[in-house]
Amino acid sequence: MYCYSNRKFSQHYSGYQGWYGHCAQPFFHHKQKRKKMRFLFAILMLILLTGSLIVGIFYLIAKMIGRINFNPESQAWKKTLEGLRSKLKSQAAGALVPWDKEMLSLLSLNRSNLKKPGFFNSTSEGVFTTIFPEPVLAYAEQKSGTNSVIIARTSDREFIFRLKGKETEIWLDGQPFGLYTDGALLAPGKGSKLMARLDDRPDESQSPLILGNNPALTLGNRERASSPNPRVLTLLRELSPEEENTALALALLRLIS
Repeated sequence: MYCYSNRKFSQHYSGYQGWYGHCAQPFFHHKQKRKKMRFLFAILMLILLTGSLIVGIFYLIAKMIGRINFNPESQAWKKTLEGLRSKLKSQAAGALVPWDKEMLSLLSLNRSNLKKPGFFNSTSEGVFTTIFPEPVLAYAEQKSGTNSVIIARTSDREFIFRLKGKETEIWLDGQPFGLYTDGALLAPGKGSKLMARLDDRPDESQSPLILGNNPALTLGNRERASSPNPRVLTLLRELSPEEENTALALALLRLIS
């Protein structure tokens, strides 16, 4: 009797072991699977954090380099200008038609040899033509965040624009020419004489440019142009050489930036 009971108990016990083992296997299997998932999740988070840190470091470095590049007192500024000038040489800068007093009124909004910035390239380039068309003005621009540097040249003069937020410093043939801000072009120096004021009218086809006390010309709006060869500007009177430089500088700034 004892043996039977023991055998019976043994049978039930072995059955219990079988049932427990059968149920325990999926439990331990899921537990191990959860451990693997937690491990993979931790690895993924580590990779994402490391990637974010690397991107942040490169962003800070690029920002610092951008500030150095656009500081006119630095060597990096000179190298930036040299790089932009070399791009102008590869454009049509060596084949620009001679600039004369008629060219300002013949300058068109059309561009050729247009190159836009890419993922690894922060510069853009292009050549403006006359209404005929003839290559007459080449430019190259390098951007860094909200700042940018533009070099534009005709056959006989070079403009440099340094854009910093809402202000733009302008050089003509290496000499300070003016500061453009809020539609006004101010002469360099302490006097800050008003050289010109642009009455920007983006909803209209033309925006008056005031030289002195009266509008001397109007600048065309590319988005409102209807002609296949739209002019950059329309003269309302004859300009002096200094006024021509002022008109061309503001026209270029409006066109390129």
